[in-house]
Amino acid sequence: MDFLQNGIGNSTLWIIAGITLMIGELFIPGTFVVFLGISAVLVGILSYFLDWNIWIQFALWATLSGILILIGGATLRKFFPSRTEKSPLSPEEGPGRIVSVTKDVLVERKGGRILFQGTEWDAISKTRRIPSGRKAEIIERENLTFIVKPVEFPEET
Repeated sequence: MDFLQNGIGNSTLWIIAGITLMIGELFIPGTFVVFLGISAVLVGILSYFLDWNIWIQFALWATLSGILILIGGATLRKFFPSRTEKSPLSPEEGPGRIVSVTKDVLVERKGGRILFQGTEWDAISKTRRIPSGRKAEIIERENLTFIVKPVEFPEET
């Protein structure tokens, strides 16, 4: 393990690890892996010129990675915004349809499920929680998630 005591060996390992992470981005989706690789290459370059121990190098790598992920992620989102499809539904696709709630539908949070056309779908509510076993009315759809509202029948009041 003498090569780890030498600054040149550490810098070479950091650069190889960084390049490996950047290549790994091609196989691991999420964009953040490339930022880990860039920060590893930067630490490798700095450790070549500065004689830091391994713990300082790891701390620098973690700090640079966090900064690059925050700044780089925000910058990439400006150039490549995500698309959310909000499409009006045709009458056959559900608006106004009454459906059964199979798993509690939460307010503004995914996790709820409804039964529509023989299939369970993700659902959220904009107004209030709808417990399992109750009925809900479909309002709209966002991608594969239905927006529903609770249905109050006269016998439930």
